Amino acid sequence: MSRRAVIAALAASLTACAGNPADAQPVITPEIFGVTVIPQSTATPTPRPTPTPNPLAARVNGQPITLAEYEAELARYIAALPDAPDPNSDRGRLLALQLRDAALEALIEQALIEQEAARNGIQVSDQQVAEELAIAKERAGGEAKFQAWLAATRQTEDSIRELLRRELLANAMRDRVLATMPRTAEYVHAYHIVVATEREARQVLARLQNGAKFTALAQSLSLDESTRADGGDLGWFARNTGAVLWPEVEDAAFSLQPGETSEIVKSPIGYHIIRVTGREVRGLTEADTIYLQTIALAEWMAGLKARSQIERFI
Repeated sequence: MSRRAVIAALAASLTACAGNPADAQPVITPEIFGVTVIPQSTATPTPRPTPTPNPLAARVNGQPITLAEYEAELARYIAALPDAPDPNSDRGRLLALQLRDAALEALIEQALIEQEAARNGIQVSDQQVAEELAIAKERAGGEAKFQAWLAATRQTEDSIRELLRRELLANAMRDRVLATMPRTAEYVHAYHIVVATEREARQVLARLQNGAKFTALAQSLSLDESTRADGGDLGWFARNTGAVLWPEVEDAAFSLQPGETSEIVKSPIGYHIIRVTGREVRGLTEADTIYLQTIALAEWMAGLKARSQIERFI
C-alpha cells in the first residue's frame, strides 16, 4: 500500500507547441514550487479607473503582488482547464472561488523563488531565454505558426520570454536544492501478516514459532488484501519513501536482519507480524527518487515561507 499516489509530480518543462496553433499550448509548469504558468485568457480585461496606487493581492518580503497580477493568474488557471468556461458564467465563478487560493499561492511561491535565486547569485541570461524560445517556435511548427498561436491566445513574444525566464530560474533553484540528495539507500525485503486482534496475532506468532510457513499463513489469515495473495510480500523498500503506509511496520522491518521475524507490531489497521528476507544498499529506484525529491522541494519551500514575511490581502 503506497502514499505515492498522493504526491504531486515534479516540476514540468515546456510543453510542445505542435499541431494547430490555436490548439497548441506551451505551458510552463514548475509545479513543485507552486509556480504554474498557463496560457492567458482571451477575455478582455476591464480597465481600472484609478491605477495609482495599485491595489495589492499580497506582499512577499516587501515585494508587491498586485491585484491585477493575481486576477491574470487566476484567469490563466481557469483558461487552462479542459472546456474552460466563460469566467462570467456560474461555473466560471465557482471555479474562480475554488482556484483563488492556488493562484495566489503560486504567485507568492514564484516571488520567493526569484528572491532566493537573487540571494544565491543565480541569474538567467537573455541567451538562455532566446534558446528556449527558439525551441518553442520549432515545436510549434515554425515562426508563422508560433505567431499565429500568440495571436489566438492574445499573448506576446515578450510575455512568453518572461514565462521562459521564470521556468529557467525555477529549474536552476530546483537543481540547487536537489544537488546534495543521496543516490542510494538501504532497502529491505519484507513480508507481513496483519490480523484484527492481539490475541489472533499471538496465535499466528506461536504457529510460526512451531514451524508454520509464513506465506501460507499470510494467504489464509492476513487482512491486507493488497499483499495477501502474494503471501504478505511488501517488496523491497527504503525508509521514508512512502512505499509502506504504516511507519510502525517500516520501523520494525528496518530493525530486523534477513531471516528474522518481529514481535507483534500494532498499527492503526491491526496487529502485524513482519519477516525480513533481504537487506542491502542499492541505488534509489526512479519512483523513490521522485518521491524523495518532491518531499525535499516541498520542505524547502515551506522553509522559505516560514522565514519570510508574507502578507495576504485577499
